[in-house]
Amino acid sequence: MRPDDGLLPPFLGALKACVSVILTMCYGVAARRLRLIHDATINDMSALGIKLFLPALIVVNLGRELHIGTAMNYLPVLAWSFVYTFASIGLSHVLARLFRLPHWVAPATTFNNTSSLPLLLLQSLDSVGSLRLILRGDESTADGIERAQSYFLVCAVVSKTIAYVVGPRMLHDGENAETRPSSIEDQHVSECEDEPLTETTSLLPERAQTAQHAVGMRIHSWTTWLVSFFPYRVREELMAPFGDPFAGVAICCTLVGALLGLVPALHRAFFFREEDGGYLQGWLTASVRNIGRLFTTLQIFLVGCKLAVAFERMVAQGEADESSRIPIRAMTIIFLVRLVAWPAVSISLIYGLAKHTKLLGDDPILWFSMMLMPAGPPALVISGLAEVAQASETEKMAIAKTLTVMYALSPFICFTITGALKASEAVLKERS
Repeated sequence: MRPDDGLLPPFLGALKACVSVILTMCYGVAARRLRLIHDATINDMSALGIKLFLPALIVVNLGRELHIGTAMNYLPVLAWSFVYTFASIGLSHVLARLFRLPHWVAPATTFNNTSSLPLLLLQSLDSVGSLRLILRGDESTADGIERAQSYFLVCAVVSKTIAYVVGPRMLHDGENAETRPSSIEDQHVSECEDEPLTETTSLLPERAQTAQHAVGMRIHSWTTWLVSFFPYRVREELMAPFGDPFAGVAICCTLVGALLGLVPALHRAFFFREEDGGYLQGWLTASVRNIGRLFTTLQIFLVGCKLAVAFERMVAQGEADESSRIPIRAMTIIFLVRLVAWPAVSISLIYGLAKHTKLLGDDPILWFSMMLMPAGPPALVISGLAEVAQASETEKMAIAKTLTVMYALSPFICFTITGALKASEAVLKERS
C-alpha cells in the first residue's frame, strides 16, 4: 500500500495545516496582548488589506488562471457560491425562528470566512504536500494551489457582496433601513463633507478627485439607465453592491482579472514569460503579485488581533452582565451548520455531480475547492455589519464572543479537508 493510501496521512496533513493557521492567528493574539499593535493600527491594516492587497490578489490570481481553456471551470464556482449562500440565508432564518435565537445568529450562520482562512489553509496544505493526491499528471502543487486560490477568490467576491447587501437587514430586520444612505450620490456627498479642505490643499489631488468623481458619476448614470428598466425593488438590489466600498472594488477587480485572462493578447503580455511575449510579467505583474501575497497571512494575523481585542472587552465588561453571554443553543446551531452540516452536504453533492455528470469538468482541484467553500467559521465581517446595522452593545459583545469561540473550534475543518481530498481522489481514480 502506498504511503498516501488510507485516511490517516491526509488527515494528519490537514490537521497540520489547521494548526499552522491557528498558530498564525495566535501570534496576532500575542502581539495584541503584548501591546505591540493598537486598535487604530489593526483597523488601518485591515482596511489596507481589504482595499489594496485583496484586489491585487484577485487581479493577478484570477487573470493568471482564467483563460479561454479554463473559463468554463468558473461557471460552477459562481453558481455554487450563489446557491449555497442563499440556501444558508433561508436555513438560518428557519433555524433562528424555530429555536427563537437572536437576530445576529442568522448572519453568523449564513456567512463563513471565504477569503483569508481558506487561502492560508491552501498554502499550509502546499507545505505538507496533501494536495498531491488530486494533482493531474506532472502538475506541480504550486500550480494546483494557485488555481484553487482563484476559485476561492471568486467565491469570496460573491459571498462578501451578498453579505454587505443582505447582512445588515438580517441583523436588524430592516428597522434601520431609513438610516442608510439612499443612493451612491448621498454617500459620496457625505464623504466629501467630512473631508476638510484648506488653503494648502494641493491642486493635483483636487483635480484627481474631481476627475474620479466625474468618471464615477458617468459610470453611475450609465448603470442607473441600464437598471431603470427593472422594477424599483429590483433596481435597489442591483445597485446596492456598488454602494459598498469593498463590494464595488472587488467586483471591478474581478472584471479586470477576467479581462486580463480572457483576452489572449493581454493574458500573454501580463502572465507569459518574457521570451514568450510577456513583457509586463517581470515588472508590473510581479509587483502587483507581491502586494497581493501580503493579504493572506496578514489578514489571519489581524483576525487574531481582533479576537484579542474582543477578549479584552469581555474581561473589561466582566461576567456580571448576563445579557451578553453566548446562548448555548446559538453556538451549537452555528457550529453544526458551519462545520458539520454544510461540509457533509457539499462533499456529498459535489462528489455525486463530479462522479455521475460532466457539469463540473475534469479538474479535481475544482471539486476539492467547491467541497470546502461552504465550510468554516463565521466571517469577521459580521462584526462590521453589526456596526452598519447599529446593533446594541449587547449584540456586539455576543457576536465578539461567538467569533472567538468559533475560531477556536476552526481546527474541526480538518475533517472536511480530509473528506474532500478523499472524495476528489476517488472520482479522479474512477475517471482515469
